[in-house]
Amino acid sequence: MKLRFLGAHNVETASTGLSCLLVDDVVALDAGALTRHLSPSAMFNLQGVLLTHGHYDHIRDVPALGMNLYLNGKTLDLYGNSSTKENLAGCLMNGTIYSKFLEKPPENPTFCFNIIEPDMAFQLGKYEVLAVELPHSLPALGYQMTDAGGKRIFYTGDTGPGLSRCFKSIAPDLMIVEVTASNRFTDFFSSAEGQHLTPELLRRELKTFQRLRGYLPKIACVHMSPGNESEIEAEINDIAAELNSQIYLAREGMTVTI
Repeated sequence: MKLRFLGAHNVETASTGLSCLLVDDVVALDAGALTRHLSPSAMFNLQGVLLTHGHYDHIRDVPALGMNLYLNGKTLDLYGNSSTKENLAGCLMNGTIYSKFLEKPPENPTFCFNIIEPDMAFQLGKYEVLAVELPHSLPALGYQMTDAGGKRIFYTGDTGPGLSRCFKSIAPDLMIVEVTASNRFTDFFSSAEGQHLTPELLRRELKTFQRLRGYLPKIACVHMSPGNESEIEAEINDIAAELNSQIYLAREGMTVTI
């Protein structure tokens, strides 16, 4: 299984992009920085887009993808919870901000949105996908993908303390998990409504994973705030040394194979 990190940060700058990963060039995990990195033929090669939740930085490029598909008579499956569908249909693709690609063209809409519930397992091409509920300020899903050879990845999207509630359901070889800010913000994110992780909060979750599952997967961290990135990286390196595990920051353009 090959992963390409198209966007690995929580804001877009000249060198950073919003949340988006590409699996084997055929499945996108979130769509914050999807179209800016793909040719039309690469977009047409997609088999599906798994959306974790409806915040802008995770769904931004869905309308642009829709226009590319629509103009070329293509269709594509989107997957996510009902809250994410409502945000797309009511805010971004509502006929005012952009075209209603969930309805247009009426005989065969550009996007077919598949409503996914927590603990739902389904097939997407050659992948078995398991959706799990994660703590966040909007209803959010994480996805475990298993390929035909049994290799597994788990992608959290945005999450916060309480991530460990899903650990009995997953067993990935690689976990892609958000770490938004440095440990200076641990107290804030421990109690804040907009839940996210710091390196220390991730450390606590990983200790729980290790206790429950008896191992630690490789960990790629995403969704970093660029202004905090050097602090985050130093703190993540300390945790990797403490846990004797491979934990690192992913960055735009990085490719990982498991």
